[in-house]
Amino acid sequence: MTKILATIGPATESTLNLKKILKFTNLVRLNGAHNQIEWHEKISKKIKDINPNTKILLDLPGIKPRSQNKEDLFIKKNEILFFSFINITNKKHKVIKISKPLPKTNNAKFLTVSDGKYKLRILKKWKNSIKVKSLESFFLKPGKGVNIPLSIYSDKYQKKVFFDFLKKTKKIKYDCLGLSFVQNESIIKSIKKLASNKLIVSKIENIQGCMNLEKIITHSDLIMIDRGDLGAEIGDTNLFRMIEKISKKTKEKGKPLIMATENLETMINNSSPSKSEIVSLGFSLKLYSDVIMLSDETATSKNFSRILNWLKIFLKNNSYDNFKIHKKYKRKFNLWELIQNIDHEKTNLVIFTRKGYAINKILTIKPNIKIYVFSDNHKVLSTSEFISNCYCRLTSKFPTNMDRFIFKTIKKNKKIIFSNQNDTLLIYVAFPRARSRANTISNISSKDF
Repeated sequence: MTKILATIGPATESTLNLKKILKFTNLVRLNGAHNQIEWHEKISKKIKDINPNTKILLDLPGIKPRSQNKEDLFIKKNEILFFSFINITNKKHKVIKISKPLPKTNNAKFLTVSDGKYKLRILKKWKNSIKVKSLESFFLKPGKGVNIPLSIYSDKYQKKVFFDFLKKTKKIKYDCLGLSFVQNESIIKSIKKLASNKLIVSKIENIQGCMNLEKIITHSDLIMIDRGDLGAEIGDTNLFRMIEKISKKTKEKGKPLIMATENLETMINNSSPSKSEIVSLGFSLKLYSDVIMLSDETATSKNFSRILNWLKIFLKNNSYDNFKIHKKYKRKFNLWELIQNIDHEKTNLVIFTRKGYAINKILTIKPNIKIYVFSDNHKVLSTSEFISNCYCRLTSKFPTNMDRFIFKTIKKNKKIIFSNQNDTLLIYVAFPRARSRANTISNISSKDF
């Protein structure tokens, strides 16, 4: 079943509400762009104290400019205002301070704020300031992003922002790092050197990320599609096509996929989601999204429990099992031809793996098959937690003689592995040969244990 990633914020920071969240999911997100470092330290400790197995995704603050207003600010239709990274004054018009310098732009005529929700016409642009005219009336909430279509961000500055923040995270308990506005693979390689034991979640959010898509996916552990920023950066008319492309390339490489932004935003104030949100969720499942991420729905909404409950029921009652992978994405890997031809609805896989490469290969062939992963590698375990239809357990260090070890481990987890009485294949990938991803594959049943 597709999993839920819940963002923690002011509405869910109490111990009581964190316990409620963790009844629905063991995947949570902390957004480094909001709150102080001390807040993230405190919340991450609370979460791990409640459930040490919870996987925490820490989003690093990106280089996208954000508004620095402390309270909701009302913007009138046709009002002229300035966004500025430097201190300027203007007696006639509002000046809104932004957190980061403006990116390079290609003569854009408009910009948007709040994940593309509100549009403003660009009247004049300087290096660190921009003059705009609002095309609608709205409330600008604190810390909202400013997006200029087809922008190019400084790789050097992005590296500095990420590294400066990472220096402050030593006391934050987290398992994964979310990298915003990844434009190429070089930043991923740099971060991995500093945090080799953490999973890297790359967020595809702008035109440069789309252009370097394949290399970014190859070097990442997980991919997140932030539909809000992506739509604002490449244009809404290109969003649908690009989401399809990113999803297919991610699945082609067997990597977990997170679908983010405005999944159930109408439920913040309403008891039911909109029909558009329901269809959008269904589309995300058709694209083999492993995880649906909730942002304001769980960070700022008092209705977070109702939202989580609705989504849990929806995901339970809807599956992507009938979605067919296009022929061009089907691959054959000798031994893996067997997996390609099995019925995923009637067969489960049990995998013993140290590096997790076999999981990636399997997911390129059967992204909807149920997998039971056993590994002595914490990173493999963390990655598996983000894969839909995946049950994973950390084991003691694999011994040289694996036969008895496998028998004892399966016997201990027998009730879970054989609970649905499906056919079960055991794949043993503890000590693969060079250029091989498996030692052996065999059919097992509960009677064997």
